[in-house]
Amino acid sequence: MIVVVTFLFAAGILFGKPIMDTFAEVKRFPFVTYREVWTGTPAQVGEAAVPNVVITYGVKEKKSVVASASQIAYFLGQWTDDLGINPRMVRKGYFPSLIMPLPKALKTEKNLILLGTNNRIVRELGLKFRGPTLKVVEWKGRKVLVVGGRNTKEVLKASSFLANKVVAFKAGAYKTFFNFVKLRGLIEHGNYTAAIHLIKDPQGLSACGKNMSIAAPMMVKFPPEVKKIVKKRNRIMYTELVKALKQGDKERARKLWKEAMFTCYQCHQGLGIKRLRKFIPNPEIHSKHQRIAMSFGLVKKTQKGFDCSACHSGRTQIRGY
Repeated sequence: MIVVVTFLFAAGILFGKPIMDTFAEVKRFPFVTYREVWTGTPAQVGEAAVPNVVITYGVKEKKSVVASASQIAYFLGQWTDDLGINPRMVRKGYFPSLIMPLPKALKTEKNLILLGTNNRIVRELGLKFRGPTLKVVEWKGRKVLVVGGRNTKEVLKASSFLANKVVAFKAGAYKTFFNFVKLRGLIEHGNYTAAIHLIKDPQGLSACGKNMSIAAPMMVKFPPEVKKIVKKRNRIMYTELVKALKQGDKERARKLWKEAMFTCYQCHQGLGIKRLRKFIPNPEIHSKHQRIAMSFGLVKKTQKGFDCSACHSGRTQIRGY
């Protein structure tokens, strides 16, 4: 069975009129996975984000389309920790490639980000395009994100959107989310200096700045109640919480962290306002936050399952989606 989901930017800022008003399947696309990395070295890590895709193109595709792969790869690199190499691979002179032509990409088992329309997958599926488009399809047992359009100009627009508005945004969002959970653990253990550093680090909580910059044009159109929540969240995270940490006030820091979490819930779950996130996150990628919390002793295993009440209680008791 072939499943096709078409996406154009809902606000119409980049492409004009959208073909569809949702991009849930694009947002849920399995761009990354978690694997053991640097095996055979003292720095071996049991779980790191590595690419779960190959960015590919038809062998007869135009050079400008092929070149657009580099921007997607750059932002995917911001999201991931490593390509997944080990000493054995290095001895053999093999380093995984993130960008390759379609015939070579099909020899891998990874999902594909397929740039352009001049290739066998588009022909075999009989895909047609009415504008700059992202399509998620299933083809011969693997997921393929087709970056298409009626001409090269439209393909490049779709590619730019995927790089700048999807992958870059998700890179910032997941770095922020996982570091937000880590911040709770640092507060719990009284490591206030590290907590402050994590907030200010451009790869830590301040990675959210990338997303705020990307979302700025859309935020102008947000209703007043949403703008109020966003301002409150930023005030807590970057001013009030930092002040509490500098004072070594654990109870206030906990309270402020939980209040910041609730502002996230308001937008993600639609609590008191219209829900802004209209899709369910990819659970395989999202679930890492629980393992981070467990590493700090915030999650406990019980006979009934996992006790996550250190974070999920009261107004934030909802777990999952």
